[in-house]
Amino acid sequence: MKRFSETAACPSARNGWFWVPTLYLAEGLPAALITTVSLVMFICLIQSESFTGRISSEEILFWTGLYSLPWMLRALWVPVIDRVGTPRTWAIVMQAVMGGLFAASGAAVACGAWFPAISCCFLASAVASATHDAAADGFYIIALDPSGQAAFSGIRSALYKAGTVIGQGLLAMAAGALYEFLAPERAWGSVYGAAGVMMVLLALYHWVMMPDAEPSGAPAPAQKFGSRSLLTFFSPYWRAVRAPGFGRALAFLLLFRLAESQLRVAVPFLLAKRADGGLELDVARQGFLYGTCGSLALIAGGILSGYAVSRQGMRRWLWPMALAINVPDLVYVYLSFARPASLWVIGTCVFVEQFGYGFGFTLLTLGMVLMARGEGGQETTRFALFTALSLFGVMLPGSFAGYLLKVPALFFPGLTALDSYRIFFLWVVVCTIPSFLVTALMAGRLCDGFPPRRERTEVSSAE
Repeated sequence: MKRFSETAACPSARNGWFWVPTLYLAEGLPAALITTVSLVMFICLIQSESFTGRISSEEILFWTGLYSLPWMLRALWVPVIDRVGTPRTWAIVMQAVMGGLFAASGAAVACGAWFPAISCCFLASAVASATHDAAADGFYIIALDPSGQAAFSGIRSALYKAGTVIGQGLLAMAAGALYEFLAPERAWGSVYGAAGVMMVLLALYHWVMMPDAEPSGAPAPAQKFGSRSLLTFFSPYWRAVRAPGFGRALAFLLLFRLAESQLRVAVPFLLAKRADGGLELDVARQGFLYGTCGSLALIAGGILSGYAVSRQGMRRWLWPMALAINVPDLVYVYLSFARPASLWVIGTCVFVEQFGYGFGFTLLTLGMVLMARGEGGQETTRFALFTALSLFGVMLPGSFAGYLLKVPALFFPGLTALDSYRIFFLWVVVCTIPSFLVTALMAGRLCDGFPPRRERTEVSSAE
């Protein structure tokens, strides 16, 4: 079945290597800047006397966690992408819009704006980013066949996380370096301004290199606008909810990352002073260890797992991926009890945890791709629904993780901040149990959906 139209931008653009890596870099960078780098920035700014937003670290964890809300709610407006324009157009336009919004965010931070004002800029960026991600994911499903989807799944996840290398790693390190010359607000404002320029450049690149692709069985333009009732608008969601096995799929999406979602507390843990229970890393070192080394490990894990599944199938690698995303959470238990001062030891722990996350995240990605497959040009909408459900499972526990950290001290007032971190990371390990249970529920469907390459070849030959 032909997947590309004859009007592709250029012959080389038909090769996924020319657009998949950069498309998912453009998806990962904004997400990192909005949900993770903003957390690092605010934790650092509350230590600055010139910052006007006097808020606690728990409140910062809560509100920056809510920045993920547009990714969860995007299912309400994503059907427009299937009805107005094309996923390609939406992706490129949203990249340019995000460039302008990041510049505005940087200006707000540099001017020392009130915390709610800065949050409005980030939330607007999150809406644009969520819309872009839905369009990019839909284009990925449309433009690649199942074999290509599996082959690029590791690259897709890896380059998405490469955005964290640039954002959470390199840009955070740049902000730390700028502290030597600029006030903290100006340093972070410059970083977000640079990110805005990067997004505009990516939009220009994709305008040239992304091919024109139409979904199989896509409705004609006239049909796209033929019915405007809400029932028709949300019918892809209704069909997905009524599909057999949706209950198991819902449990998988909500609980697979229950433990990992609460590790947002690792950021203040690494940055907090040792007297406050943390490891007392400065911004540059935190950015290097967690944002750069950790993200590179995550990328390596994602590439390796995607390649392994594409060659040997899901049946061989399903449980290794489930173990990889959960078991390495134990490193934070070790760090909270041993409290090493060596950057090599801390970096090794972060590397192990992030490599495991990258290796295991492919399982979730392929699960959502499998659920979104189908004819009729509704891949973008279905994928947006499943992604939104998955993000809700991350946003809710992640937003309240800072308050959960304080719960033990409410019952035992004599506990120190260090004791609270230790208890919290042990709780995170307990939260890995539901992840294994929901993986078992989805195991059969996932294994059938991504067989080894040899079996796919035999099926294709038979057809």
